[in-house]
Amino acid sequence: MQQSTTIKVIKDILWALTISAAVVGVGRFVNGLAATTNMTDFLPWGLWKILNMVAGAAVATSGFVVAAIVYILNLEKFKSVARFSILIGFLGYGSSLFSLLFDIGLPHRGWHPFFMWNPHSFLFEVFWCVSIYWGVTALEIIPIVTERFPIPRITHMFHKYMLPFIVLGVTLSTMHHSSLGSLFMASPTRLHPLWFSLWIPVEFLISAMGSGLATIVVLMIVFDKLYKRKIDVAVMGKLAIGSAIFLTLYLILKSVDFTVNNKWNFVFGPDYTWESVVFQAEFMFQVIIPVIIFSLPFLRRRISMLALGGASAFLGLGMHRINTGIVGYFRSAESIYIPSISEIVLSFGIMAGTTLIFMFLLERFHVFEEPDVEHDEFHTAKVQYWSKEEARSVFLGARFRRVLIIAIVVLPLTAVSLRNQATGSYKPDSRLVERAPVAMDTMRTWLRIDANRNGDMVYFPHEYHMMELGRRDGLAKEDTCVKCHHLNAPKDHNSSCRVCHTDMELPNNIFNWDNHKTRFETDADRDAFLAMDRTIPKIEFEACDKCHESNMLGLQNYKEKGFSSQAHGFKDALHGLCLTCHRLVDEDAANPDGPGNCRYCHKLNPVDIEMTMQKLEEKVLQLQQAELTKTEDPSTAPN
Repeated sequence: MQQSTTIKVIKDILWALTISAAVVGVGRFVNGLAATTNMTDFLPWGLWKILNMVAGAAVATSGFVVAAIVYILNLEKFKSVARFSILIGFLGYGSSLFSLLFDIGLPHRGWHPFFMWNPHSFLFEVFWCVSIYWGVTALEIIPIVTERFPIPRITHMFHKYMLPFIVLGVTLSTMHHSSLGSLFMASPTRLHPLWFSLWIPVEFLISAMGSGLATIVVLMIVFDKLYKRKIDVAVMGKLAIGSAIFLTLYLILKSVDFTVNNKWNFVFGPDYTWESVVFQAEFMFQVIIPVIIFSLPFLRRRISMLALGGASAFLGLGMHRINTGIVGYFRSAESIYIPSISEIVLSFGIMAGTTLIFMFLLERFHVFEEPDVEHDEFHTAKVQYWSKEEARSVFLGARFRRVLIIAIVVLPLTAVSLRNQATGSYKPDSRLVERAPVAMDTMRTWLRIDANRNGDMVYFPHEYHMMELGRRDGLAKEDTCVKCHHLNAPKDHNSSCRVCHTDMELPNNIFNWDNHKTRFETDADRDAFLAMDRTIPKIEFEACDKCHESNMLGLQNYKEKGFSSQAHGFKDALHGLCLTCHRLVDEDAANPDGPGNCRYCHKLNPVDIEMTMQKLEEKVLQLQQAELTKTEDPSTAPN
């Protein structure tokens, strides 16, 4: 197929984006999500999951809709777009699954849902349906590929037995689109009412079908123009009518939802906010503009208007999925998420790579239409088979050399430009510890730990820990302090963690030279101190021990292993201290509420907090009673 200068320039841009994305992808796996993305614990779903996965799968819905129209309903007039649509479905779902590998925290465990089932999870059903449906679309495009190879029996076999796979694909795609919507039903109090609905599974399915057909319209027009093919306005118009029907159903469903659940106040007031403006823009692009264009015959007959309506529905669908998965959570999270440059590069780079594969298949295989065939038992196609010369020209020809030059330029440029993100190690932002643990009563029975004052606090049973550590290690209550307060400031007995661990994320040096340089008795003592190699832990212990042997409680614990004045960040210090002990006493590591897991301390539900406090207070009373019994009669004390 002859390529114009425009196509060559477009491919150069797509290759540059794809190569940049490859650099970011490697950086994501080497340096982790924190270095590559701006996602947070409050907004954990970012561009890759929502735009590439959720929206990408929705756009690719056209594959199963057109397959159902052509092969199940036998509407032959749409057969000219069948292969094109199925290929979009295959590449759309494939790129969605590929994007997901970068988004999940442990991509090397991506195969687990195939063997470790959790049938109670919506994501489990989504994973299975998307994976299997992608496999089905792969089977559907096999005949398109095999037609250009001398294996007519295989081509004929796939054509003959394709219908059951198409029915399976339609079923799976219907199931997972509704389940993708069901994911957001788990957050009714967090997702903004404009996007939350108990009907969201149906809304996701219908909107995907309507906008998916519109996407076929605009993509067919774009690629027909690029490759100088005649545009079949009649078929495009009929697909546009189908899109308008589904989008009108979506409009009716949304209107009924807003009426029944009294949500019009969020659209027109009095509860009018910036989210209302975003929703209005989304609805205008996704529904109003395409429905008007596709419903009016004099507009629908014009190629430019068909393209405008399709592009509008495509953009609106992307906005709807982003608003539902990201923007709708900004208010409840009290923070916003703006993707990093690395995220944007990888997201659009995956799309660019998908487009390159799509263009390759368009140019080298019969995607726009089926070839002329002789319907004998071997289904022999009158097509030109692939030859060594064609393969050599494609993979080692002028285009290959052009891509190589682009790679030589883009690879180092991307690596240097993103050295503070994907291609560099993670450097957490400095956040000072603003508050020491606060006693909740005069006896310090409970402490409230909220070091950065963000409201995400932990309730620490201070009295219980002293009693339990004393019982376990045979120590007096007052002697258990050093177990947690492992090092104290000079002349202090219970220094707060905040004294040494002053930053939430970053390590810091607790040795302050300005406070020490005037405390030496002689210049010789000072020079001797400065000459010591304090990067060696044992030597640093000796340096500190000369002056602080008796007034720095806990320092002698480091006599054997040495001491470092470099203190961990506050989060790392507490997690290291608490989890080390908790996991030693955890009898069931698989129990999510056990002491070795996050929920044991980080309880978000007030009821759970209250119940935990009551249980631990009962244990404190039991330990106190046991201590009293032991004092009165040691022989009756529990082991």
